[in-house]
Amino acid sequence: MMINYTCYHAPSSCENDVASVPFQKLTFENHGKKIELSVPQITPVLIESVMNKLKQQQLDYLSTLRTNDLIDVFDQAIERWLNPEYEFRKLAEELLPVITGYDHEMIRLFLSRYLRQFRKMKLQRMIDEDFSNPLVLDEFRPKKSGGMYRAYGPSVITHIFSGNVPALPLWSLAAGILLKSATLGKVSSSEPLFPVLFAKTIADIDPKLGDSLAILWWKGGNQSLEEVSFQATDAVIAYGGKETIETVRKKVPAQTSFHAHGHKVSFGLLTKECLQTTKAWQAAKLAASDASWFDQQGCLSPHVFFIERGGAYSPRDFAQMLANEMNNFQETHPRAQLTDEEHQAITKLRTTIEFESFEDSNLALLKSENGTDWTVVYRERIENKQFPFSPLNRFVTVVPIDNVNEVKDYLSQVKGFVQTVGVGCTPQSYFSIVHLLGEYGVNRICALGSMPQPEPGWHHDGRFHLADLVRFCDVESTLEEQMDLFDVFRD
Repeated sequence: MMINYTCYHAPSSCENDVASVPFQKLTFENHGKKIELSVPQITPVLIESVMNKLKQQQLDYLSTLRTNDLIDVFDQAIERWLNPEYEFRKLAEELLPVITGYDHEMIRLFLSRYLRQFRKMKLQRMIDEDFSNPLVLDEFRPKKSGGMYRAYGPSVITHIFSGNVPALPLWSLAAGILLKSATLGKVSSSEPLFPVLFAKTIADIDPKLGDSLAILWWKGGNQSLEEVSFQATDAVIAYGGKETIETVRKKVPAQTSFHAHGHKVSFGLLTKECLQTTKAWQAAKLAASDASWFDQQGCLSPHVFFIERGGAYSPRDFAQMLANEMNNFQETHPRAQLTDEEHQAITKLRTTIEFESFEDSNLALLKSENGTDWTVVYRERIENKQFPFSPLNRFVTVVPIDNVNEVKDYLSQVKGFVQTVGVGCTPQSYFSIVHLLGEYGVNRICALGSMPQPEPGWHHDGRFHLADLVRFCDVESTLEEQMDLFDVFRD
């Protein structure tokens, strides 16, 4: 079964120019279906034309709107996408499993849960989190110390999207729109569809706002295209691995602000109270969900679970429970098909661990019977307390600890690179745990079972989501005090 779809969004005034260039096909095949996405072959001249249109539209229209106007449009778009019968939602549910290889039901559930994070109240909370007075995005407001100030978003933001998790670019798109910035989005070759569909929804609700968005594909690393786009933009937001981030960083001009979201790691931490009676099975189910969702491809997915000794069940018992629950998750939400390299990475590591376990009774390998669908390693001792990185794709390690303070020994290698920790604990240990993790550079601490789904207003990579992108203009109180001297109506 072959499905064809033309995949891009551009300002209406650029439509003829974009449609006139040659198109190429991005082909995807999974779950017995084949998709061809037709994308325009962008040229430097076309990029320059698109950027000029975006800048003009931002100046003429986008900058004149109030933030609440933009929130209302975004909220309308979200409500459409939450409707299972909405045409683009249905198209996404049909095509994204083929494009990404992920299970259809997992994508359906994720879209519903994820999209709810961008409803009106959540967007308002996102802005309130970053600005003590959100009205500074619309007008000059009084400062407590005297004078006034206002925040201005970039005129144009270039977004380098990642494609490891479907719909993830919505965070970046929302930031640009809420700051009244025009958007040039470069989609990933591994998932080029969702940002295009969402931009088309925005354009359908507010065509003029849609004309401030351009969502296009080009092969990453294209020197001529990226030179033109980066020179014409005020800010670049890039998502990706270390190599991608460093490549983009070198191309961004000095006058353009660069905001990188590179590779991070995450882990889980459970106190002994979580391993009492039926609580242990509940904890294992939550941990299996965290470790299996989107095959650990996001920075929010755990590589390892540190389990405190002393519960009714031992950490080794928990490893077996986790294996059982990961098998259950696999039955309801099968893992995506792997590349040869991904499959070989898991097979090679499994083989090494299996040989080691023959001579080490404190090491155990629990794995899916037919293939590499999931893997749980129980490792009681780790030389030099090295952080046990995962090859991903539902491969997780369980490490016992005597007390939660022992986790510090494993964090020295990854300090500053820990995105999320999923915690299972009691009220009595809550504050000591969050203090310990915060001191060691963890960016986000959440409940076990919610690791892949951050709340609105979270500080991605430990930074402000919106405030990092704006520039502030201060009007000092001296002008306010002096202007009366020159008042034409002065007595």
